[in-house]
Amino acid sequence: MPTGNQTTRLVIQLGDGGDPETFAHTCGANTFGITLTNNLGENTVLDCEDPLDVPAVIVRHLESQDTACTITGMVTTEAWSTWRQWADDGVEKNIKIFLDESAANNGGFWTLPAYLASIELTKETSGKATFSASISGAGQRVWTAAT
Repeated sequence: MPTGNQTTRLVIQLGDGGDPETFAHTCGANTFGITLTNNLGENTVLDCEDPLDVPAVIVRHLESQDTACTITGMVTTEAWSTWRQWADDGVEKNIKIFLDESAANNGGFWTLPAYLASIELTKETSGKATFSASISGAGQRVWTAAT
């Protein structure tokens, strides 16, 4: 049974704000989640010829789009200052959602401005510290296809 051409090459990278901007992987991150949302509006439309006997229909339209991401993994001393500063400053930062595949395999990336909505640090007994970050899009996402 065919299973399709599956990928393991998904990563979310944070921009450094430079010109030109450089995007980098967060050391210690090992789980990435992306949610692309189309927020719909709707109107109820009556039948023009028989509005009392023919059921109305719901017509939907796109009102807005949103992007949300999660990154989880191990807290590393190399990456902590980036996350701490983003949390403390509360500023917009560019991110890259990277599907690292060839053009033939539909690879490419989205870039978009985003805010760090939350970051949670956890540790159990003598275990290693972990983090979970939620990132909310702050503008239009732009797709760039792999070349």
